[in-house]
Amino acid sequence: MTDARDDERYDRPPARSAEAQLSTEEVRVLWDFIHGDILSDPIRRRLREHWGMCVRHSWAYAVVEIELWEAGAGARGGHQPFDLSILYTDLLESMVDRLGTGRHGRMQMLDRHGECVICAEVRGGAPPGILVTHAGLDLRRLTAEANRMRFTERWMIETRPNWAAGVCPECATAAGVTPVAGTLPCRMHLRSSGVFSDASWELTRTSLAELAVQVRALTDSMTQSGRPATEAVDASWVKAVSWFDGWDFPLALATRGDADRA
Repeated sequence: MTDARDDERYDRPPARSAEAQLSTEEVRVLWDFIHGDILSDPIRRRLREHWGMCVRHSWAYAVVEIELWEAGAGARGGHQPFDLSILYTDLLESMVDRLGTGRHGRMQMLDRHGECVICAEVRGGAPPGILVTHAGLDLRRLTAEANRMRFTERWMIETRPNWAAGVCPECATAAGVTPVAGTLPCRMHLRSSGVFSDASWELTRTSLAELAVQVRALTDSMTQSGRPATEAVDASWVKAVSWFDGWDFPLALATRGDADRA
C-alpha cells in the first residue's frame, strides 16, 4: 500500500520540491499507460467521463512523456507531447460536442465523473519488487529524469509568449499574475462562476473548437509527413491541459525556470 506521505503527495500538483515530486509508482504507471492503456477503448471512455485525469496526473502525464520519450518524428525528434496531444484533441472535440447539445444542464456538462485512471492505479500500491518498467528500463533512473522536468520547463518557457495572454483570470490572480481582460476561464472556474449567458457559452465553445484544431495540428507536426508547428500550435497543448485543469503548473514552472537562470 502507499504510505501517508504518498497519499498527501498525490493531492498536490507535480513540482520539483521533494514533497510533490512524482513517485516511482506514478512514473511506472504513467510510462506503461503511454505505451498501452491509452489505446484501450474502455480507458478512453473513462477519460472522457472524467475530462482527462486529475490535476496532478494530467500534468504528470505530460511530464513523463516529454521527459522520457527521447526519440520521435518531427522537427524536435523527441521530448514532445505526442500521445498527450492525441488525447486532448479527443477531449476538446468531445467537450465542444457536449456543449452544443443545448442549454439544459450546461454547467453539469463540465463536471468530472468517475475516478482518475492513474489515481486508481497508484493509490493501490506497487506490486512488490518492481524496479523496472516498460522495456525493462530502470524505474529509479526514469523517475529521477522525470522529476528534473528539464524539457517540460523548456516547453513552458519557449511557448509562454503564446499562452500567457490567455491565462484564466482567476488562475492568474491566484498565482499573483495580473489577469488579462476578456480571457477564457478554465473549466473549473467556469463551473464555479455560474455564468450561463448564451454569448459567453458560445465563446467558450468556439474557442475550444479552434484550440482542438491547433492541438490536432501539433500532433501532425510530430509525424514524418506533418507540417512544422507554428509557435501558436506549439503552445496549444499547454492551453488545452490548462483549460481542463487550471494554469497553476505552467505558471509555476515557467516562473521557476526564470528564477533558475537568474
